[in-house]
Amino acid sequence: MDTNFLLNKAIKLHLKSKIDQAEIIYKKIIKFDQNHTVALNNLATVFNLKNNYIKALSYLDKALIIKPDFVDALNNKAVSLRGLNDLHDALIYCEKALKINPNFVDALNNKANCLKSMNLLDEAILFYEKTLKLEPNNIEAIYNKSICLYLQKRFKESSLGYMRAIKLKPDFIEAYYNLALLQMLEGNYNEGLKNYEWRKKFDKAKKYPKFDDNIEWLGDKNLKNKTIYISKEQGLGDYIQYCRYLLLLKNLGAKIILDTPKVLRSMINTMEIDYKHMDDLKKLEFDYHCSIVSLPLAFNTGLHTIPAQNPYLFTPKNNIDFWAKKLNKRNKLRIGLNWTGNSSYIDDENRSTTLKELKPLLDLPFEFHSLEINYSHDDEELLSKTTNLECHKKDILGFDNTAGLIENMDLIITTDTSISHLCGALGKPVWILLSFIPDYRWLLNSEDTPWYPTAKLYRQSQKKNWQGLIFNVIKDLKIFNSKFQ
Repeated sequence: MDTNFLLNKAIKLHLKSKIDQAEIIYKKIIKFDQNHTVALNNLATVFNLKNNYIKALSYLDKALIIKPDFVDALNNKAVSLRGLNDLHDALIYCEKALKINPNFVDALNNKANCLKSMNLLDEAILFYEKTLKLEPNNIEAIYNKSICLYLQKRFKESSLGYMRAIKLKPDFIEAYYNLALLQMLEGNYNEGLKNYEWRKKFDKAKKYPKFDDNIEWLGDKNLKNKTIYISKEQGLGDYIQYCRYLLLLKNLGAKIILDTPKVLRSMINTMEIDYKHMDDLKKLEFDYHCSIVSLPLAFNTGLHTIPAQNPYLFTPKNNIDFWAKKLNKRNKLRIGLNWTGNSSYIDDENRSTTLKELKPLLDLPFEFHSLEINYSHDDEELLSKTTNLECHKKDILGFDNTAGLIENMDLIITTDTSISHLCGALGKPVWILLSFIPDYRWLLNSEDTPWYPTAKLYRQSQKKNWQGLIFNVIKDLKIFNSKFQ
């Protein structure tokens, strides 16, 4: 068997991203020569690309027994360990590779990636810069350095990095997406909303409805007497925030089809928009399609042209009456609390907090009501010792029931969750507690938001530091209470 011929063939396939075909050939080589270190290492690389890190490690360990100073295998083992979140050992193998070859770009870049994952941003940037000194156009290093700069709030430098990466690779989806988030965070909706459309090209966006380009509507076609299908996308908060645009579609004379999430349907019905729900149709037929998250782009939204009708969602009277009767008369300020969001959200670790962090609020002489449905063990333990926080998890299932409770509060204090959007859409006073780098929709620095006139924003001054923020909330609550009385 000509293993050199087979290896070259496999490498060519590998470089063309035909990794399944390359895998077959690498295995064929190893079956013939189980000590072929290059084939073992390259096969491990294939498994790393497939996120099968355990399998990759099994081949790398074989290669390193045969050749302990094989720098590619040492670095690839670091990649596998990083994939398994074993960052400490991953760094050790990066350093082993760099001890043999201090200018090994892949190991420098990999070490930087490990440091980034450990949130050691200054050190990570240093190693990305070492990588770029050797390879000025290393796109991975440019891109990941830009992420680190973003996390340090060095937005201008981060933006320039993303743009540089895009110039080198014009179809760089992730760079366009991150640049869009940064642009929108800074209030540049003109460019940001356009670049945000790149999200639809992600592999993870395969569930996004795909139709012919000529039926995608982004504000460029007359909708009078035309049927448009507005598909849901992302979380419940996004749907609540952007459903305001349905009123504008109605004014354009469009016939609307929605696939509103079931838990929101009763609230959307309060908008009194004539629409048909996809579940009620025997056949889905329409002239145009648009994602609900693309509606701000379709309506050419800028900071000063956000649809300002507020409220635009309304609570059914029977839900309001239910809670008014259940809560009886009040003799002190009533405040609703919400501190966690959907745990599957990518940044939930930063945007959500714990009841323990909010505990100083509960020391105030007010009447508190929880808008939470699920509680952690620590929350439950603290609740058992708290006398002025009422839980209603069985009665707030469904957003119309939650809205009924909200309507009977004087104020809502919440982290960045769907509850914050619901309060804003209902026109209720809501104080929103934001992480150090908030979601793009909350912009930067200001205490208010053009999306929700009744909202007040509280921002962390340091990452994951809720204490200073809560201190400001307590100070303002005392003022709020004095005005309320």
